[in-house]
Amino acid sequence: MDPATETPTALPGPPRRARPAPLRWILRGAAALLLLAALLGGAAYWALGRSLPLLDGPVALPGLSAPVTVTRDALGVPTVRGSTRLDVARATGFLHAQDRLFQMDLLRRRAAGELAELVGPRALPLDRLTRRHRLRAVARRALASFSPAEQALLTAYAEGVDAGVAALAARPFEYLLLRATPAPWRPEDSVLVVLTMFIELTGETGSRDAELAAIRDGLPAPFLDLLEPVRGEWDAPLQGGPAETPPLPGPEVLDLRAAAAPGRTLER
Repeated sequence: MDPATETPTALPGPPRRARPAPLRWILRGAAALLLLAALLGGAAYWALGRSLPLLDGPVALPGLSAPVTVTRDALGVPTVRGSTRLDVARATGFLHAQDRLFQMDLLRRRAAGELAELVGPRALPLDRLTRRHRLRAVARRALASFSPAEQALLTAYAEGVDAGVAALAARPFEYLLLRATPAPWRPEDSVLVVLTMFIELTGETGSRDAELAAIRDGLPAPFLDLLEPVRGEWDAPLQGGPAETPPLPGPEVLDLRAAAAPGRTLER
């Protein structure tokens, strides 16, 4: 072949490499996960929004004898105004359920030893420890001893709580996470909330009371006044004003140097 008439052959360029299949699947998987996270986040936001309390507009609350007004300050703290105490109690139960239902539920279950029913078997040891006191039975006996007017107040409050739960568009998110449904509020449950404070302040064994009794029996009275004052300067009682903090007892009450001498014991 004549070199002058030979058609030149184009030199091949660098070969194009296909994107590795695993990388494509990784990118597709990441995009799918992002889309799923966005959908789940939107659903969670929607569910949380539906469980928020009602803040505006009229609400039909069964059992009221007259209209009740509720106003909230800049921090969301409500003020309830009604014609009767029963109406105010009913509206207060409604507000409490809308704002703090899960916390209320934990308080009553803590005293009754019924936490495992809500959160699972890991709470059984605590429930067994609490049930020794049979505080639900105590609450029922206390409720039976109340006057008819007091029982009516607790009944109105309980009915208001149930109405507040029914008015929520969705269960509070804690129940959604636990896949649980709130149990109805009973009048005795309000007494259980008070008994929960008994447990929190004294413990299941009452060891704090025993320690205070030992202080009372073994040391002069000013020491007990200092360690367990009725109220102090930082308290804000509903009746009366704050009290001064009891002073630290001096050596005229108990001389610790003399008591710590060899062969000496603390004497009252």
